[in-house]
Amino acid sequence: MDDTLVACPMSKHVRVCRAAGIHTVTLDAADRRNALTVPMLEAIEVAACAAANASVLVIEGAGKTFCAGFDVELMQTHPDAVDELIAALSMTCRALRRCPATVLADVQGAAVAGGCALAVSADILLAREGARLGYPVHALGISPAVTIPVLLPSAGGRARSMLMNGRLVEAQSLHDAGVVHHLLPMENDRTPFVNELAARGRDASHITKAWLNELDDVLNDDRFDGPVTGSRGLRYGQS
Repeated sequence: MDDTLVACPMSKHVRVCRAAGIHTVTLDAADRRNALTVPMLEAIEVAACAAANASVLVIEGAGKTFCAGFDVELMQTHPDAVDELIAALSMTCRALRRCPATVLADVQGAAVAGGCALAVSADILLAREGARLGYPVHALGISPAVTIPVLLPSAGGRARSMLMNGRLVEAQSLHDAGVVHHLLPMENDRTPFVNELAARGRDASHITKAWLNELDDVLNDDRFDGPVTGSRGLRYGQS
């Protein structure tokens, strides 16, 4: 089956490709290090919902950086944008975690704050050697609390330090801790691994994820809505 590119009416900076049970979502704003806007987050959310019948959903970033987090210029010029971005990120994280397909994040360069939230929303986190992930945003007046519902099941005891230390952590260290599941050189092709995932029984993998989500309480909207409500009123640059 040939790859099919799907237009994203919400944002020109998100590309979706569908092929043989594998959907790929690409953050396509490399000149801005794939910094997130509300339309981009909405486009990712829609893509995750549209992948309900897929076997695998891959999320990646174009260029040298997976995602630099929220668009700083947007927050500087529109103070209310922080509330909107946090709310949109929450919806996107829950859509990725609840998507029946196995979600794989392929992270290179850096996954900062909102970018890290997207990465840990995946079922399988693949990072490239030299990548760094974390939440260095407290000094900017932004709380990473919105990521807690997806980070806790993924990172366990490491989640608290990742959220509170305000640092970017080397992928190798997170791999050693089990937060990053696969560590690959930049030049390695992920295709064989993705094809192996796609070759599993789709229905069985969907049921497995559904029960993981049930036991992780991922279907409980209160767990996601609480951090959004608690973060309201935060403004960029007001720490």
